[in-house]
Amino acid sequence: MNQDKKKAPSSGVLRAKDTRKVNQMSTTKANSPTGEDLRNEGQHIVEINDSVEANAGAVIRATLDRLIKSGEPFSADEIRDALEGNDTVERAMFKRPNLLPAIIGGASRKGLIEPIGIVKPTRPSRHANRNLIWRATNRQEMAA
Repeated sequence: MNQDKKKAPSSGVLRAKDTRKVNQMSTTKANSPTGEDLRNEGQHIVEINDSVEANAGAVIRATLDRLIKSGEPFSADEIRDALEGNDTVERAMFKRPNLLPAIIGGASRKGLIEPIGIVKPTRPSRHANRNLIWRATNRQEMAA
C-alpha cells in the first residue's frame, strides 16, 4: 500500500468535528431564503398570476374584504361558502388550489387580519387538517 496517497474525500456526511464544513454551512445559511420567505414568495406568485380565469382573485378578495369589514371571525370555509355557485371562482380554485390560501396569507402579511384560533374543516378534501380562524386587526378597524 502506498501511504503517500491522499485520503478520499469524505462522503459528505457532516460530523461535529469537521468545523470547516460547519462554518461553511453557517455562512451559506445566512444567504439562503427562510421557509417564511419561500412561502411569501409562493403566495405572491399565486396572487400576481390572477389573470387566469377572468381575475377570480378579485372576486375572492372582495368576499374576503366583506368578511373582514363584518367584524365577525371567519375561516377559509366561510369564504368558500360565500363563493359557492360562482363558476369562474370555483374553476379557478380547482385549477389552482392555493389561490384562496395565498389571498388569505397576503391579507395576513398586510396586517389586515390575524389568526385567533383553529377549527376543524368539514370538507373531506382537507383530511381533517386545521383551518385558522381569522379576525380583522386593529389596523383594519382603523382603516374602516
